Amino acid sequence: MTEVQTRRPEAVVSRLWRGLSGAVTAGLVLLALALIGVQVYAGTHDLPGPGIGVVIAHVVAAAAAVVAQVFADRTRGWAAAGLGLAVLVLAGVTLWIFWWA
Repeated sequence: MTEVQTRRPEAVVSRLWRGLSGAVTAGLVLLALALIGVQVYAGTHDLPGPGIGVVIAHVVAAAAAVVAQVFADRTRGWAAAGLGLAVLVLAGVTLWIFWWA
């Protein structure tokens, strides 16, 4: 007979946290790719576009989020939680500076 395995509550929370930070990371990557596309389109049609500085900042933020997420996925405990938080803070700062402020 096989026993039904129950997951520890902290394992479930950890998995949800990594999933949330992974989704935010994917969103930052998609946003950076969209801005690259908009800048290329604007450059080829003599439109102002977002600017190369904004595009570079989004690409750097997305790359940093991907690195943090990869390390968060490979570690456990407080280190993984801290890296997930770093992804959320990085996304929040990027959105605040370039979109909301």
